[in-house]
Amino acid sequence: MTMKEVRILLRASILVTTLLILGSGASTREYTTYKTWDEVLAGTDAKYAPLVRVSDPGTDASQVYTGFWFFGVDQFDSTERYALGMKVYFQNRDVQPTDRADIGYFDLKNHNHWTKIGETTAWNWQQGARLQWRPRSDEILWNDRSDDGKSFVCRVYNFKSKARRTLPRPIYDVSSDGKFALTHDFARMKHGGTSYVGIPDLYAGQRAPAATGIWKMDMKTGANQLIVDLERMAKIAFPQGYSGETDLYFFREGWNLSGSRFIAFLKNSSKPTYTTGWSISADGKDIRFFYDEPSHHVWLDDQVLFEGNKFRLYQDDGSGRAEYLAQVDTNCDPTFLPGQKNNWILADTYPIKGYQYLFLYHRPSGLFVPLAKLLNTAQPGIHRIDLHARASRNGRMISFDSSHEGKGRQMYTVDIGYILDRPPAVPATSPAAVR
Repeated sequence: MTMKEVRILLRASILVTTLLILGSGASTREYTTYKTWDEVLAGTDAKYAPLVRVSDPGTDASQVYTGFWFFGVDQFDSTERYALGMKVYFQNRDVQPTDRADIGYFDLKNHNHWTKIGETTAWNWQQGARLQWRPRSDEILWNDRSDDGKSFVCRVYNFKSKARRTLPRPIYDVSSDGKFALTHDFARMKHGGTSYVGIPDLYAGQRAPAATGIWKMDMKTGANQLIVDLERMAKIAFPQGYSGETDLYFFREGWNLSGSRFIAFLKNSSKPTYTTGWSISADGKDIRFFYDEPSHHVWLDDQVLFEGNKFRLYQDDGSGRAEYLAQVDTNCDPTFLPGQKNNWILADTYPIKGYQYLFLYHRPSGLFVPLAKLLNTAQPGIHRIDLHARASRNGRMISFDSSHEGKGRQMYTVDIGYILDRPPAVPATSPAAVR
């Protein structure tokens, strides 16, 4: 064979290989890994994932701001085709009682077509209206004010039958079996950007009233009961008596995986604001200390909770001791990717020198996979736009809110299947490989 023939065959081989790579799609796309968090921040040549904006920002004369607002609940349906969203028509000011938001969903397989299913006047800039799919059902849930405007409620819409119903209390977190919701007093909350407006706090000026606290609601019947009141909680948290200058309130709840216990945040608005995390049994009877200054978190299993602030693990044993999973010196919004045996953590950050980072952490290898470095163009403070990344139910699609295009809050998706199909190699010397 002549050299000319060799070169021809070599070129043909290269061409075929290139076509195979292009034809195989995302599964062969390359991605970057970093060994440390500092490398993620310093990286300049990372192979970031392609982003898709699914929302329409409208025109300068008629701006539309779209997002899902928070994380830790199901945004995607079980088929991965439909993604819930909320649209508002202003930004950079406080929500007023008359400000309505539109509730609906995007069809990701039909040009991201938007379908409106309802409205709400019970929403805030940091957590929206607690919009979510009810686990193990075809129902979509969100908070609203009642028709007479005197109370907060939960609206329920059946995606298949189109039937509607209303539950008598708003929701915060729903158990993984879809049977029970936890909620607190949204009118009493004073944490900026997370309260609902339009209904006054009935117990304002009372430091720890017995008539309000955390409720547990049956998601089928609406039957509910106050399982932890603030008077009792104050006696447990402050054995010598609460002497703060501001009222106590519950800020957030989160079921563990089986629904046997939940974490709750007890908070005041004194300067400085003080927050403690508490582990509470499903019936509210057993209460024990969890850890100080809880922030964004996700349960690893029934006994261990992962805290996004500096990548810490906490055992639910009352010790309050932290185990650092990795050296990440920032506060992240964490999610364990479904269907991945807790090997992957999805996370994002507040703005760091003007940029927000979206990334994966691969626990077996201890490597970071950067997905996006996004310019933050939103205002700071309670009107800010956090990414609050969410995963689809099979873990292969990510959705997040962002301001990086300068179009206000918009919603984006990222296909990460190509990363999950080819995870980083685990060094033979790593603890994961040894196990």
